[in-house]
Amino acid sequence: MMKELQGRVAVITGAGSGIGAALAHACSEAGMSVVLSDVEPAALDGVADEIRGRAGNVETLVLDVRDPAALEALAERAYAAYGACHLLVNNAGVIVFKPAAKLTLADWDWVLSVNLHGVIHGIAAFVPRMRAQPGEAHIVNTASINGLISMGGSGLAAYAASKFAVVAIAESLRVELERDQIGVSVVCPGGVATRITQSERNRPAEFRDGSEPKPLPDMAAAVDELGRSERILSPGEVAGRILDAVRANELYVITHPDYLDEVRERHRAIEAAFERAISRA
Repeated sequence: MMKELQGRVAVITGAGSGIGAALAHACSEAGMSVVLSDVEPAALDGVADEIRGRAGNVETLVLDVRDPAALEALAERAYAAYGACHLLVNNAGVIVFKPAAKLTLADWDWVLSVNLHGVIHGIAAFVPRMRAQPGEAHIVNTASINGLISMGGSGLAAYAASKFAVVAIAESLRVELERDQIGVSVVCPGGVATRITQSERNRPAEFRDGSEPKPLPDMAAAVDELGRSERILSPGEVAGRILDAVRANELYVITHPDYLDEVRERHRAIEAAFERAISRA
């Protein structure tokens, strides 16, 4: 359990905006040195400049988490600069709003390459190094409430599939790394005021096929599109909750408790299926 953050080192992907940027500031304010990455150079530089303006220690690397070599380079930068990584945050993510039957292979490949493979690449690059260093450490994977409930018919099939996988990875890592004093948390937020609804701005040409999804201006519009009523949290609120979870070594980081009934409904349906199977055995 990593209760003390002062003097530690945090590495955060997707740190140019949203939850990643807020977490970069929160970690720095907690006395951590931060190593930040993002696919958008200007956004990343802006966050780093703000941290340096407060005399914080910060290193940056522009990269795309789809590239495993880029995550290796990030690990090398972190260990060369600070000699350790105590908190790894696999946070970079994108979203596509489109019905499942209309998703193209390009849509699937892009979402999974960032949201799922990006996490895998971070784990592959950092976990061996974190295991080899002394003392406790922690890994945070950013998933979504859509990693716990799929919201069928919402146009989030690709996103939900990637986030269910991220939750499963965190659950597995939690058990595997316990003996190494490495905690694991998975963040499952609902609506947060980030730019993820504008993910298309960063879709590489290789994943464009002329079948563009419906653009949504902000998270409030996305929540309204889903027919929901919920409070949109600030990235700073979520960042604070994440650091609380790190200090307490919590596996699931829940920011929107109003989804509890839907989570229970899903679990009840699964349990009912087991009961039917038992009755037929």
